[in-house]
Amino acid sequence: MINSAKFFEAYLQKNRFTRAIPFLKGDVLDFGGNNGELKKYVSGSYTLVNYDHSPMENKTFDTIVALAVLEHLPLAEVYPIFHLLRSKLRPGGLLLLTTPTPMARPVLELLAYVHILDKQNIEEHTHYWNKKEILNLAHLNGFTVKDYKKFQFGFNQVAMLVA
Repeated sequence: MINSAKFFEAYLQKNRFTRAIPFLKGDVLDFGGNNGELKKYVSGSYTLVNYDHSPMENKTFDTIVALAVLEHLPLAEVYPIFHLLRSKLRPGGLLLLTTPTPMARPVLELLAYVHILDKQNIEEHTHYWNKKEILNLAHLNGFTVKDYKKFQFGFNQVAMLVA
């Protein structure tokens, strides 16, 4: 979970929100959404899921966001979770995800070491995904890649995947 009380954590979270807010359409699932900070930007229904996935049972969504989540998931769980998320999207729905790039790893670890970022949060990173891996994850789970970009000087990336 993000410690948004830390200034730089809050800055990074706000930067991810800036990328996501224009795409929050209809009913939104905030997958790994921390404390629900994104809710105030959603005009439709809002469902928050962290570790307990039961709030999304019997629901489908127009938009799913997974901001700074992918890197925290155990690799063995990523593909089944993305398959589940694909099944929860309505036709034409959008999955928007952000994750740090492999280039970010030493920088994030240094910032955590000097207590600018939450050390436990960074230590929970199981994998730093590259573009090829994200596009493959999308393809294998039936998504079409609408857009992919790096931001924050290439240390972060955003992918927009369509059901």
